[in-house]
Amino acid sequence: MHKPGESPFTDRELAEIRVWAKGRSDRTVRLRIVQDAAAGMSVSQSARRLGVSRPTVTAWRQRYAAHGLAGLEHRPRSGRPATIDEADVVAVTLAGPPPPQRIWSARSLADHLGLSHTALGRVWQRWQVRPGTAADDGSFVLPVEPPLRCRHPELLAVGASAQGRAFMVIAEAPPAGQPRVGAATAEERQMRYAALTAVMRQVQYSTERAVSEHLADGVRPGRSQRNTGAESMWDTVTSSPDLTLPPSIAMRWVARHLHVITWGDTTGPAQLPVAARQHAAPTTMSWAATVCLMAQLELRHQPQSARVALDSLADSARDLLRTPPGRPFWWLREARASTVRRRRTVHRAFDQLATSSFNEKLVIESVRGGGSLSRAEIGERTGLTPQAVSRITRNLLTTGLLVEEDRRLTRKGKPPMLLRLRPDAAFAVGIHIDRDKITHVLVDLCGQVRETSVLALTARTDLRSCLKWMKRTTSRAIEAGGPSSAGVLGVGVAAPGPLDVHEGVLLSPPFWAERGGFPIRSQLSRMFRLPVLLEKDATAAAMGEQWLGAGGSSGDFVYLYLGAGTSSGAFLNGDVYRGASGNAGEFGELTAYALGRVASDGGREPVPEYAPMSAVVARAMEAGLALPDGVPAYEAVCVAAAAGDPLAVGAIRLVAQAVARGAAAMTDLYDSDLMIVGGPAVRPEVAELYLAEMSRAVNRFPMARRNRPVRVTYSILSASAAAVGAATAVFHTTFAPRPRTHSGAAT
Repeated sequence: MHKPGESPFTDRELAEIRVWAKGRSDRTVRLRIVQDAAAGMSVSQSARRLGVSRPTVTAWRQRYAAHGLAGLEHRPRSGRPATIDEADVVAVTLAGPPPPQRIWSARSLADHLGLSHTALGRVWQRWQVRPGTAADDGSFVLPVEPPLRCRHPELLAVGASAQGRAFMVIAEAPPAGQPRVGAATAEERQMRYAALTAVMRQVQYSTERAVSEHLADGVRPGRSQRNTGAESMWDTVTSSPDLTLPPSIAMRWVARHLHVITWGDTTGPAQLPVAARQHAAPTTMSWAATVCLMAQLELRHQPQSARVALDSLADSARDLLRTPPGRPFWWLREARASTVRRRRTVHRAFDQLATSSFNEKLVIESVRGGGSLSRAEIGERTGLTPQAVSRITRNLLTTGLLVEEDRRLTRKGKPPMLLRLRPDAAFAVGIHIDRDKITHVLVDLCGQVRETSVLALTARTDLRSCLKWMKRTTSRAIEAGGPSSAGVLGVGVAAPGPLDVHEGVLLSPPFWAERGGFPIRSQLSRMFRLPVLLEKDATAAAMGEQWLGAGGSSGDFVYLYLGAGTSSGAFLNGDVYRGASGNAGEFGELTAYALGRVASDGGREPVPEYAPMSAVVARAMEAGLALPDGVPAYEAVCVAAAAGDPLAVGAIRLVAQAVARGAAAMTDLYDSDLMIVGGPAVRPEVAELYLAEMSRAVNRFPMARRNRPVRVTYSILSASAAAVGAATAVFHTTFAPRPRTHSGAAT
């Protein structure tokens, strides 16, 4: 037996544990936890590598230290089993584990959720779902009464009030007439699940707690109490969410096969079509978790419309949380036509020398945005004639940029052939030079990250070692990609401003000891023998979001990048806006003026919140939050905030409110109705805190708030936005259609 705190990792013991775990997949994670400890890896590093929680790693390490191999054996939990929200279990199953693990194992998911392996198996059996299977056909069985098989559900309405009374209206998504776009990435699904779960659980708690808070004595208001308004409070908190649908909504749903899932004593909204089928939910699944589960499925089969709907749902939830507790919750999905953004005017090439190239890029852009399209759909989107579409697509198929997919089934006639981009037709390298690390990625034409490497920076890091690391990492990534990755178009570099993008110079290198500008583009061009593109980090992040989907349906949006500093990138009139020097989007002065922080000379006073990560840590420590040793300070604050610590939550809210005032001024400046928020500071566990403050500010303070509601959404790239964006900037420069394609873009 070993004493806790010792490191009893001799070669003999490691050999014994390998024999103990051989042939037993359920013991693999425990074996690796011990091996990581023997290698000197920290708890956080081991948890990230294995895709499990830090408490799981800590527990198995302590049990092995105390009892050896016997401590690693599975122990049945004693006492009353914990309550299991089965909808939450299935939603986490579909969201998937953190990278590099791709599919949950039963053991790792059970440990992650704090369940026994047997309990998890029973949930999967009841719902007929397994990790990996739902990714293929997107279906499982809701164990409601009567049971309901969900394949491609679309969430239409949600309502909830006190005493657990709630309903949800869903229907199968319309199959035809929609472009086929690939499912949202696992990273995006996990981030959106974390953010949506945080706000929906608050709503569920808010709608259910009013009776206990206002009627703590357990007595219904008497006559004297009712005269003072207590009766209206009682009527509010106990009212049923059986709301009446507007006639236009009721008519819109007549032709659809609706399913109404109810919790408690409720029947769903009134004036539903007669054919709507009622299903009673069991107590083992909460309505809030079931809503988040439907969000997971929509992100798989119709991510573009799901993003808009889920942002609307989150906004409705935030509005409710700003009102006194106990008010019923009600959300209704907007009509599909109203959620599709206006398609910008189709460009026509007016430069005869660039006509062919421009139209080819127009076709590539339409296929990229649509996922997979027929030639007729390409013609509809681009405005080109059928003959031009046929000629261009034939050329692109010959060069290998496009490939043919299976034919789409139609009711009559020959099914059309679908075309999509070939992922390995082109690659790009993205390098993000930040204040504390360099991130390197290899990205294919469809935006999938093939290789990722990170170099941590310290005060002793020198320029020469950084350049050698970039060269070595790029060579290794290209070799790992195989022969297909030989077609690397170029290297995109993202860095904090100020920059000179015309000369390719970092004017204030964020970490190198040398002062003055550094000509990084010319250095890397000679090193890689490839074109090199330099962009500000926030601008690169905006280009990545536009290329990969979150901003793809909008011609105008602003990307708010929160990391060691704060900046923004903008897409205006369908193209990235860089400004005269490539430094557009710095809004620190707007934040200072919005907060009234003006120096004696009339200029802006420095705003500490403009560096959100350090500002959050400073605020939390000033409030008295104790930070553990061995964990990065900002990560520790975020973990505490996710656990509900009021000091950590308050620190993040204060910083988010300050940044949001500058974002509101920027909304007026650009007249944009879409804001994407991301960056290293916006970790999934605290994303809702940032999004709530941003949404409130940009829809409250701007001048045009009455006729321009702003949708605030979570970045699909988040922490990796700048690196991936730098790579997609190469694709954008190469393939994005512009009226003059030979006018001299910087490379």
